[in-house]
Amino acid sequence: MKKLFGILLLCASCGGKLTDEQRQRLHEGMATQDIKRVSDADLQQAAMTYAKSVLTEIEGVDKNLKLGAETDSLAHLRNVRIYSISPEDTLNPIERKLVEAYVSAARPDQAGDNLQKTEGDSLLFTRPVFIEHAGGGSQFSHAIGIKMSKKTVVLSMPKP
Repeated sequence: MKKLFGILLLCASCGGKLTDEQRQRLHEGMATQDIKRVSDADLQQAAMTYAKSVLTEIEGVDKNLKLGAETDSLAHLRNVRIYSISPEDTLNPIERKLVEAYVSAARPDQAGDNLQKTEGDSLLFTRPVFIEHAGGGSQFSHAIGIKMSKKTVVLSMPKP
């Protein structure tokens, strides 16, 4: 009986009033819990847009796309994994096929951006980086890989 009285007293003393900031955070948290129906085409389009925006930010801090320490904080901020994919690396089957395709491309304009579904609920965006030779040719150097979850992509989509 004393516990019940204590709980009632506690509830009555709390006015239940939220500040504007608390209310805004509550609504933002509720928005992440919404169930959205997203078609595969919309998901792919949103993933390409999101990955390209991340890549634009990478190019802003790392012009040569060497993926230094600057990109770690960007990856954490954007909730993605940013890494380099080169032929010498230990690669999973999807990455291996992408590297083979990029290496076999005769010209850089033949090898463009790519988006693949990977294990679980992840998507992998890749962009090849080529080295231009003095004689006019080019050679595949590495690819920039941006791995992101479908949840991250869906949350980045504009509200209808």
